[in-house]
Amino acid sequence: MSLRHMLCSILWRGTHSCSPLSNKRRLITLSAFSHIYGVAIMSVEEEGKRGIFYLPASGISVDCVDQSPAAFLVDRRSRCSRRVVLKEECSSLPPISKDTYTNISLYSGENEDATVVPVEMAAVMLQSSDGTQNEVTIGEEENMKPYLMNPNVCANVVLKVAYLVKYNKAGQVVNAAVHLLLGNFNVTPFTLEQEFSIKFIQEENNNVPFHYSGNPGYIVGHPILSGQEIAEYPLLDMVQNPGDTLSILPISANQNCMNGPHQRSPVLFGVDSISGCTLRLEEVANCSLVSQIIIDVLRGQNHPQYVATFGNSELQNSLDWLPIKRSYNQRASQVCSIPLLLHLEIEWTKYGSLWNPQTQIVSVEEVIQTNTTSLAGFIRGSDALSIRSSVSFKDISAAALPGYRATPTIDANLPINFFFPFV
Repeated sequence: MSLRHMLCSILWRGTHSCSPLSNKRRLITLSAFSHIYGVAIMSVEEEGKRGIFYLPASGISVDCVDQSPAAFLVDRRSRCSRRVVLKEECSSLPPISKDTYTNISLYSGENEDATVVPVEMAAVMLQSSDGTQNEVTIGEEENMKPYLMNPNVCANVVLKVAYLVKYNKAGQVVNAAVHLLLGNFNVTPFTLEQEFSIKFIQEENNNVPFHYSGNPGYIVGHPILSGQEIAEYPLLDMVQNPGDTLSILPISANQNCMNGPHQRSPVLFGVDSISGCTLRLEEVANCSLVSQIIIDVLRGQNHPQYVATFGNSELQNSLDWLPIKRSYNQRASQVCSIPLLLHLEIEWTKYGSLWNPQTQIVSVEEVIQTNTTSLAGFIRGSDALSIRSSVSFKDISAAALPGYRATPTIDANLPINFFFPFV
């Protein structure tokens, strides 16, 4: 076994695959210096020990489960309820106190030297008994701990908690803020309803031309990263413009193909879609010109040539970019060849460990279907033609098999006189 395969098997015990094209990159990206999509975020416990950042959520029932980990890049919103005994727990129950959700610090990454990111208080809203809300000045909320206003009302109870976590392109947490809604809880409902949410946004950086779509694997519903080639391999260099990403016509498009520019929608990972436009044949003057216009409309202006294999592929890593397979060549013939359908078939696989596989694009193929009759035949049949574009995703992951290290064998050599004087 080569050194590369040995390192791959050590890092990915129980894997779907170890792609030879991306092993060098994975050894760097999947180091312990950043959070990985779907993995619980680390928090700072007492005496600097590592813990897990929990965000209450409903479990099997509507009751709040406090030991529910918050996963990196997984936006979540949940409502749950908890029973509160006012006289005994109004001022002592941690889940209803704002300090439980504000006195928190997170680790920027998973390595031992990760920096500590304290959760900042962004806003505190106070809700009165009649439902009106007023913002509390930061600093004055320090004394707003729950207290028993009267035997039937507990004041300053946490009703809503919203976290906003900002991360950078390396998958490290750089900032975290919390928004709170406090209010009164009456004894009559018996149970307190609370709402919790967490949202992740990427740090704005002028040096980063686009937002990443995963760390490292693509996240369903995020745009596919694509780019243009500005230097030939092996000195492949990429440039990406958010307006020139892999895209199709809007799904709700009902527009003339000849009228541009057309609004476009980015191709989202894992989301099959179909769209199109209408070609008015009475406007057709030159077949080859119309064919080129249609193909430009379907592909988009400055259409990308390469697609990133992972959701956080760097532009300078040429092996992380796949060329889009295109086979359409416009040939001069007596038959007017007009593109009727542009279909993108995107194949992806699961890469990495069994407990948290990462999605990786392995192939992108463009298929174009054209007409087989003359332009005059179209005109006689109808005065309009529907032009379509579509995208489909195909999972080609091999069956995942758990891998185990070989059982160690004993290879011991005894001294020649070990059994002396018995033998």
